[in-house]
Amino acid sequence: MKLLENCPYVHRAAVESPVALAIVRAGDRTNATTVSFFSEVAHHPTSLWIAISSQSFTHALLTEKDEFSLVTLQNQQAKIAVACGTESGRKTDKCGPLDLYDNGSGFLFLREALASTACRIFRRVPMGDHTLFLAKILSGDVYRARRNLRNLLISDLKAL
Repeated sequence: MKLLENCPYVHRAAVESPVALAIVRAGDRTNATTVSFFSEVAHHPTSLWIAISSQSFTHALLTEKDEFSLVTLQNQQAKIAVACGTESGRKTDKCGPLDLYDNGSGFLFLREALASTACRIFRRVPMGDHTLFLAKILSGDVYRARRNLRNLLISDLKAL
């Protein structure tokens, strides 16, 4: 497409569909779930949305706590995406095996993830069997150890 070639920001920003983790800590309970439905809402104020199944353990935790971390995974973290997307947090400690760190404000971030963001929910929108959680981005951390990182894509998970 000629138009995209003349707009390098748009050309490099277009991805098929990135994969992320939503990590919630409510009291002494934590959970991480794989999400593929999320996006930026606005630049000012910086905000995003995630869609979470209303039957999930993560959803239950988000009704107790108005905060979560959104961690965008890179392709080397495909096994994390599969594990966090196929196990129930009610039965398995999905955060235990993850290389998580506290960002200093109580949010859990994942080492070597493409990016981790601390988010505070300002609105919930029921949408059938999911809820859209709209959240303000409070802070973030970007993995800078390698150049030319790319997001883990939905199509990468099909090969596993």
